[in-house]
Amino acid sequence: MSYQVFARKYRPQAFEDIVAQEHVTRTLRNAVKNDRVGSGYLFCGPRGTGKTTTARILAKALNCVNGPTPNPCGTCSPCVEIAAGTSLDVLEIDAASNTGVDDIRTLRENVRYMPTGGKKRIYIIDEVHRLSGAAFDALLKTLEEPPPHVIFIFATTEPLKVPETILSRTQRFDFKRVSATDLVEHLRKIAQAEHLEVDEASLLLLARKADGSVRDSLSLLDQVAAFAGNVITEQEVVEALGLVDRQTLFDFTNAIAAKDSRQVLKLSNRILEAGVDVADFVHELLEHFRILLILAVDKGSSDLLHLPAEELEAYTKQAENFSVGDLVRLMKSTGDLNYDLRSGLDERLVLELAGVKMAEMEATVRFEEILELLKQSQQETIMAGGDLFGQSKKKSDETGSLVRPEPNDRETATSGMPVFPGGVNLAQLEAGWERFLGFLRQKSQMLASQLAMAELRRVADNEALLVFGASGGASKQVVEKPENLSLITAAMQEYFKASVGIKFGIDSTKDTPSFEDNKRNNTKPDVAKLIENSPRLRMLLEKVNGEIIGTRKVE
Repeated sequence: MSYQVFARKYRPQAFEDIVAQEHVTRTLRNAVKNDRVGSGYLFCGPRGTGKTTTARILAKALNCVNGPTPNPCGTCSPCVEIAAGTSLDVLEIDAASNTGVDDIRTLRENVRYMPTGGKKRIYIIDEVHRLSGAAFDALLKTLEEPPPHVIFIFATTEPLKVPETILSRTQRFDFKRVSATDLVEHLRKIAQAEHLEVDEASLLLLARKADGSVRDSLSLLDQVAAFAGNVITEQEVVEALGLVDRQTLFDFTNAIAAKDSRQVLKLSNRILEAGVDVADFVHELLEHFRILLILAVDKGSSDLLHLPAEELEAYTKQAENFSVGDLVRLMKSTGDLNYDLRSGLDERLVLELAGVKMAEMEATVRFEEILELLKQSQQETIMAGGDLFGQSKKKSDETGSLVRPEPNDRETATSGMPVFPGGVNLAQLEAGWERFLGFLRQKSQMLASQLAMAELRRVADNEALLVFGASGGASKQVVEKPENLSLITAAMQEYFKASVGIKFGIDSTKDTPSFEDNKRNNTKPDVAKLIENSPRLRMLLEKVNGEIIGTRKVE
């Protein structure tokens, strides 16, 4: 016997077998049970959601030897013939191949013939929107007043193209896109029946790729099973289907959050060299942004995503790098990228251009926030004795002209301009942290060494949290001294060009970095070790407010 693909082998044969379309199956079952079956039906919905399958089951329910019954036996001659597509009383017509008015005239001539073995003569017209206008016109009269033994069932993926005159003569049922949760459950049952070992992550990946289509999900499972055998892992699903690796999406999004255009270009090149379909990558990236948007709007909505706990944690952490406005704009840019790919332009050019554009995108700032900051700046200027342009009303030069007051350290760090919120996130600080430590080292070797021993843990409301290990209490005290904290804060604002606050904490479960751990981050790692291991030296440095600028071995 020839091999039968999963999509045909596990095609539903009864109303209760149809996945996630209870609103349709319940109505049809009750219609058959109560003898309220109409003469015309229109089944609308995305591909692979069960439209034609439901039409066949309805035909079996009407022509079964025990029927009309909502539970056809599936074993009698009419049921077997309908399931095999060989019944003379159930005619399936592809409207894409029979679009002309002559085809419909032939159908009108045939509807007068009585069924040969069943109780009803049923015409199933798939992709009915492909019929020509003249063909629809020819069908109207027959559809409105068909013979009592005839039932029309139309199926379409584009109901907007079906004329209103047809819609008004049929009962319309809208088949919904099947959720990832329902698809995962259905795939799990098929895998068990086929003795396949498939982990949860693989099932979820297949369900996402199927995009709400039961038929597509079974075809994908069939393809992966042929590639991997009886044991299927997530990596094998990625390789078999040429999908985008989940980590690539996280890396690409992190590069955008960090405004690292160079990394965006590297990742774009990696995606293209791996042979990944750019359209698939854009689709996955749009879904990635959608998940981040849901979590940015409300972290409590995570139950809508049906993600594994580990993956949900990664998404939640990354969502903190963006505001809702940022994600809306990123999704708009990704949608534009999807449109540009269809224009025939070079895929590499389009992807790189869009990636750099997203990386260079400024953070979203509400107009109300701008007004509030300008208002605060205006009030501070007036209180300091200046006018709206920052000119002093108290100081004048020898000619009597007004002069600007000397800026203080904080004003110098921020170029004297108000700094708007939302301009920095964890990804940006992580990407530039080592370079910032080098920048700080030029101002204070000691403070740079101390910060190198801390872990950048979180950024919230433009305030960074740095955590020392269990034995880092002394380092925490050093960097929290007002003059040291002020220097660090000013340096961060100057380097990152944003109003960044900073606070420190202790993680008792975290060890203090060793000498080797600090070698990568510090020009002179022995300085940090000396300060950490010598209480007397540390006390001396604090008393004289000094710093170690070098070391020398004494013979």
